[in-house]
Amino acid sequence: LGVPLEAVRKELDALQLEGWDLSVDEVKRAGLRATKANVVIDPSGTRRPYKEIVDAIESAPLSPGVSARALGTFGALARAEARVHGLDPGEVHFHEVGSLDAIIDVVGVSAALEHLGPERIVTSSLAVGTGTTRGSHGMLPIPPPAVVEVLAGTGAAIAQRGSGELLTPTGAALLASNSDAFGPLPAMRLEGTGYGAGSRELEVPNVLRVLWGEGIDVSGRDQVVIIECNLDDMSPELLPHVIETLLAAGAQDAWVTPIVMKKGRPAFAVSVLVSIEKREELTGILFDETSTLGLRILPAEKLVLERKWAEVDIDGVPVRVKIGLREGRVVTASPE
Repeated sequence: LGVPLEAVRKELDALQLEGWDLSVDEVKRAGLRATKANVVIDPSGTRRPYKEIVDAIESAPLSPGVSARALGTFGALARAEARVHGLDPGEVHFHEVGSLDAIIDVVGVSAALEHLGPERIVTSSLAVGTGTTRGSHGMLPIPPPAVVEVLAGTGAAIAQRGSGELLTPTGAALLASNSDAFGPLPAMRLEGTGYGAGSRELEVPNVLRVLWGEGIDVSGRDQVVIIECNLDDMSPELLPHVIETLLAAGAQDAWVTPIVMKKGRPAFAVSVLVSIEKREELTGILFDETSTLGLRILPAEKLVLERKWAEVDIDGVPVRVKIGLREGRVVTASPE
């Protein structure tokens, strides 16, 4: 995304730690151009306990935002390790994430984020990989226990996609402590993209993609689905009961359309407008209450006007009027 290497190095130098170097190369991963940050450390360096890392960050002349992000990340790691091993967070001695390269990673990412200054960070679902990985305590399942604990309760969505370990405890903590939300891509006016490369070549591009843009207000737009089925072997007298049952269960709307099917056969199409959260419940109702053997589920977007009520006087009689507004402008009004 264009963060200068000097901006990251300035914060890392403020740590006053020796035995590390940072360089940046342009590489390709499965044909995609990406930036590879190379952290090289002195292998003879010692691993640090959580308290020592906190002291090093708090005593360094880091920018306040960088310090806060780094402390938040290591705090998330310490709490996760404490839960995994049954310790108090202050007693945690990091193994894989207590080395110098983890400190450089966390403070370096914190410096880059502070340089960009995002108002909000939203993270997509996370591919964690599959199989096992070797840790300081032996072989561990993927995702490792520390990753699971870091992400628990954050709202993060994970999936066992890909092979090997794709999400480390350090990476999980960086996402957990810096993300304002986990979920689908928010509406934005896209201004830039950045690709950060991992070290391995995988069956899919081993990159982290960041999208940068200005948020767009799409208030009034709801993501919904339309569920439909065609019925040519069911008495039409039963269809009002189906519609009433669907509406009572939370359908936003439901309707029946007369249609003509193959061989000129008269039939009815039942359509239901429903929120994504209610989809499974209402598909069950359609299977239970109709003779259909299959359903069509179509994604849709529902645009809703802002509504308010007014009261007008008509020959001495008060009449309520429902008013629809778009961007503060009245576009429709109807008496109730």
